Amino acid sequence: MHSNIKRKIGRHLHTEMLAPASASIPSVDSAATPAQLRRFFYAAYCDTPAPFRWLSAIRPYVCPYDKLVPFIRDDAEVLDVGCGAGSLLTLLAAMKKIRRGVGCDVMAPPLESARAAAQRVGAQGILTFEHVRSVAEAPEGPFDVVAMVDVLHHVPPGSRSDVFAAAAQRVKPGGIFLYKDMTARPGGRRLAHNIDDYIFTREWVEQVPEGAVETWAGDHRLALVHGEFIPRLIYGHELRVFQRLEH
Repeated sequence: MHSNIKRKIGRHLHTEMLAPASASIPSVDSAATPAQLRRFFYAAYCDTPAPFRWLSAIRPYVCPYDKLVPFIRDDAEVLDVGCGAGSLLTLLAAMKKIRRGVGCDVMAPPLESARAAAQRVGAQGILTFEHVRSVAEAPEGPFDVVAMVDVLHHVPPGSRSDVFAAAAQRVKPGGIFLYKDMTARPGGRRLAHNIDDYIFTREWVEQVPEGAVETWAGDHRLALVHGEFIPRLIYGHELRVFQRLEH
């Protein structure tokens, strides 16, 4: 099943890649479907290396952007911790949803793709992307929204609470901490994620245990306002939305 899905999506993308890159960026809003987001990202990342473009285009079939966007406040200043190629911030900027976005990552090559995509969608004035050695080097803000999407499962277990804490400290009072990662629930969805990560990173990851982020959030005056398990294709996602207490 896993390989069949990959082949079908891959054939569709290969057909698109035969055509010259277009300067036209499809419009998107919060109701965009994965297919619409695929077309958006494929156009937005047409100036980037092929691997980043392909992965950015295919990701909406796996990552539930539609579940994340509603929790980003309009006109917000957003910090995306572990932003990779900047797909979330690029999408938010294209939607005219945010006033400013800062992405940071410990890997430099994806940030070049993020900057190229920001320029392609005309958002270079509001999006910046910074190479950091750790979350502690990220801009302090504080920010209206801090996002951490599919990051912690790549962090050694002994360092996860510290990474979470560094990100949480950058949320302003009343602001939102948006956390999404792959599910740790036993079963095929967890295994599918492990296999995918091993194929792309040669890393057999260890997911974040259930309940861990809720415990860490409580230590940093973050109250859980929304929790959801999201199945997508053969994968599973854990979404947690926290709000920093005012007092």
